[in-house]
Amino acid sequence: MSGDDAKKRPMTQKQFADRLGLSTATVSLALRDSPMIAEETRRLVREAMEQSGYVYNVAAASLRTGQTRIVGVSFHDIVHPFFAEMLVAIEDTLAENGKAVFINNHGDDPERLHRFVDSLREHGADGLIVSPALGTDPKVLEKLRRAGASIVFVSRYLPGFEADFAGNADVVGMEMATRHLLSLGHQEIVMLGGLVGTTTGDNRCEGFRRALLAAGLEWRDELWLPGPAKRLSGMELAREALARKVRPTAFACFNDLVAFGALNGIRAEGLTPGEDIAVVGIDDTEEARAAYPPLTTVSNQPGRIGAAAAGLLLDRIADPSAPYQHIAIEPTLTVRESCGAKLRDKSA
Repeated sequence: MSGDDAKKRPMTQKQFADRLGLSTATVSLALRDSPMIAEETRRLVREAMEQSGYVYNVAAASLRTGQTRIVGVSFHDIVHPFFAEMLVAIEDTLAENGKAVFINNHGDDPERLHRFVDSLREHGADGLIVSPALGTDPKVLEKLRRAGASIVFVSRYLPGFEADFAGNADVVGMEMATRHLLSLGHQEIVMLGGLVGTTTGDNRCEGFRRALLAAGLEWRDELWLPGPAKRLSGMELAREALARKVRPTAFACFNDLVAFGALNGIRAEGLTPGEDIAVVGIDDTEEARAAYPPLTTVSNQPGRIGAAAAGLLLDRIADPSAPYQHIAIEPTLTVRESCGAKLRDKSA
């Protein structure tokens, strides 16, 4: 082999370790951010890697460790501000722990989610954080688990499929929003949005129903108008509800996007939101403060949920036999003008 060819050959991990005066085991653990190696040593190894041009061979490492450091994240609406903020927290936490994130937006199409899961299996992914699509086949996720991947549900989950979960306290959140409307004297309240058959939709409807029954009101199935968690859906559902013979005086909306649409639907009917019709959302997105009128909403703290989901996945990868954990972030209500109440928070 010529001298030029030798120069072109990439540095091996042993050569890199010898240059640093460390064992190959120490270098390997440091490059994987193992807590077994002191933080200062890990920093020095990383800096030396950058300066020397040494490239850590993840594929080769996966053969030794049985881990690819690949993690899949799959949501049904990745452009939604709630999920976007959650994704940032997930990616930050996983990146700090040396994981590469593959992202999927399944759009509530189970086939798209199934294809993504198959791809994760082919790549030997270490895990998946997923808000499952309506109609997801649990067998698809079970195949991924049998292939060695850890699974954490976020926001939604599949009833009967045992796995870690991080998300909202959906029943509590919608119950809180509805009780607030009841406290303002509203009795003809309609819930707008959310899909039947999803845990978020069904659980929020259950919170809505519980609040009405606790107030001594009659439950009627027509009080929930289900639909996609989108602005357009919120506008259409609001106009449909306002066309009823007995017009509702308040809307408890599945999320903020539905609520923003409802505000427009109310105006389209010649009414004033916050005066003629009260509106409450769920999520407390940044836009909730900028809406007109500012939106009363329940905060679900997506950043905390994302960090919790990533933490659960890392724990599961480290100890696959540990008991499953279910983390539900307790919601808080922020009162602004859209519900017609006089009280306003300082950020409104």
